[in-house]
Amino acid sequence: MHETVIASSLFKIVTEEVIKQNKDLCVDEIYLKIGVLSCIEPQTLEGCFEILAEEEPITKNAKLFIERIPLTGFCHDCQKIVSINKRHFVCPVCQSPNVDWQGGNEMQISSIKVHEK
Repeated sequence: MHETVIASSLFKIVTEEVIKQNKDLCVDEIYLKIGVLSCIEPQTLEGCFEILAEEEPITKNAKLFIERIPLTGFCHDCQKIVSINKRHFVCPVCQSPNVDWQGGNEMQISSIKVHEK
């Protein structure tokens, strides 16, 4: 269950950044982008983050929003740029396995919404 470690790291990054900006801020929302191949289960990550967030006043009511980033690639058979949202590694257009896939492992904080205490 590596989501616990990821949630802990995410929590640390967010709280340190918010405190660095202004000690009188509270976190409302955190937006993440996570690639399809990241092997991160969004619901588990959300649950782990909720438990950690409850322990700190600046994150007590914070909500985590996760956007899944599709895997993109170039199909050599149909000559199209394609994307998939599940780990089914064939071209969704022509069903060819002859696709050069790009990315899919990314995880980034896209934004943090805060308010003053």
